[in-house]
Amino acid sequence: MQDTPPFQVEALVPEPGAVRLVMIGELDYSMVDEASAAVAKALAEDLRLLELDLSGLEFVDSSGMAVLMNAYTGAGERGVAFRITAVTPYLRHLLEVIALDDVLDLPR
Repeated sequence: MQDTPPFQVEALVPEPGAVRLVMIGELDYSMVDEASAAVAKALAEDLRLLELDLSGLEFVDSSGMAVLMNAYTGAGERGVAFRITAVTPYLRHLLEVIALDDVLDLPR
């Protein structure tokens, strides 16, 4: 029996020109393609803002971190504002340890 929910990503439109990707479960090497596809699909839209809600992530490995950084970089390359709207204490600590907390401007 699995203790953690399977990885899921849901795209919400909180306002016109914005997409919020809500990620739940474990973002590891086995889910990178699914997460990357969701980011690419969102960035293919005519956006002004890409938001990531990471409050449902229970685990992120290095390949999952690459997805987050690629989302940040891809948004910047397209002139799309990027914001993380929610993060777990676990993920906040992980981002602080690898010194990405300031780069990604984590919510307080």
